[in-house]
Amino acid sequence: MANTGLCVQMRPISLMAVVLASSVLVGAHGESMNMTGTLPDDAPFYKWPDEPMGWALKVHLVLCFIAYVVILPVGLVMEMAGHQYQWLAQLSGAGVAFLGIVFGWVHGHLGNVYARYGWFMLSLLVQQTATNLGLTLGAVPRNKKLQLFYRMVGALQLVYTYVGMLLGGIRFLNLCSQGHLGQCVSHFARGSALIIGAVCILVCMRVFGAVIVELRRPLELYLSIIMMLVGAIGTFTEHNFFQASNTDSWSHKDLQHTLIGVSWFAGGLLGVLMTCRSHPRSRNPIPSLIFIATGIAMITHQQDLVMASHTHFLFGAALVCLGLSTIAEITLLAAGFVKDNDQPALFQFVPVFFMCASGMFLMGSNRDMVLFLINSHIDVATYALILLSFCFVIMFYFYVLVDLYFALAGPQSAKYRALEQHMDRQSTSSQTSTLNHSESHSSLTSAAFV
Repeated sequence: MANTGLCVQMRPISLMAVVLASSVLVGAHGESMNMTGTLPDDAPFYKWPDEPMGWALKVHLVLCFIAYVVILPVGLVMEMAGHQYQWLAQLSGAGVAFLGIVFGWVHGHLGNVYARYGWFMLSLLVQQTATNLGLTLGAVPRNKKLQLFYRMVGALQLVYTYVGMLLGGIRFLNLCSQGHLGQCVSHFARGSALIIGAVCILVCMRVFGAVIVELRRPLELYLSIIMMLVGAIGTFTEHNFFQASNTDSWSHKDLQHTLIGVSWFAGGLLGVLMTCRSHPRSRNPIPSLIFIATGIAMITHQQDLVMASHTHFLFGAALVCLGLSTIAEITLLAAGFVKDNDQPALFQFVPVFFMCASGMFLMGSNRDMVLFLINSHIDVATYALILLSFCFVIMFYFYVLVDLYFALAGPQSAKYRALEQHMDRQSTSSQTSTLNHSESHSSLTSAAFV
């Protein structure tokens, strides 16, 4: 009966998702070919590069993809699971990554940001490999702190790899290079925060259970902290705060984006105050309300280009879907449909997907990317499907990594440890009470015989 009730509760949510998705596609496709309007003077600059991609750059991309997306993350999962052959994955991944970096040097163009970031990735790779070899060969005494440091570096390498991919795409398409650095940084920083947050929630739910009790506080506390940081970034970067000039004037979109940053900071501060002492199951709707309000503002947000208005509409619709689906998740969790130690229910992955989609649409709606789409004759519906495909690939990738962790570490790793300790304490107390009851019963029996 509980499952039947859950299905009945989920029907309105499913209908709502279908209606919103249909409205997004219809609104995106309605004026898909009327994308231009009055183009700025620097619009012809944003186009697909005329210079063909050289063979060295192609080899560099393939080798770095194999190393940083396949081998090294698998090695990190093996390390988390305590696999004995983890060192082999680390060494092979480091070797392939070094070859890829060498081919990047062969390609040339070493003065751009992407090439300079490669030096940082190389130093991080050397540090990680040296630490792994020291722990494996016994040259460094194995202790928990050093092992934790190695795992943290490996986990952060996923983030650094993602940043490297962004910088590579920005450099290849010549984005963020015509005096709009602040607006570009704002879009990519806030969009990346949403994507990384979605990935962290996905991994935590699968490892720790439907209610992430191991966080010790509600999930909204951490979302509120991120909102405060993202709001602070958006407040000071939307109107070229770091590139101020006498010719820059405030427009309505600059004002709206800046005020959205202020609202995110204020709402995040409120969410932190409301959830800083709450139980993990006591979820809070404040971040969801911020998402819905921001989404409505973006849906009605008009730009000087029709294509830009459409991309902001996609972002706003994804935010509204994120807020509504999160409120539905909070309601179902509060109703007791999912227990603390259960695996996450299927409906809990819906907010995660919309959070990832929101980040994708936010990054893809920056001014330079919109001009690139117009010059490449890509309509907004096609662009939306491309970004949604990226979201599915990201979720699939980390879902497979968690499955690999379960396969290597065993099914016991999927259980919530603190809950097991609580269960152990309950069983111990029950055994103690049973023992006390039996002792009292035996003493009463002895007294009766006496």
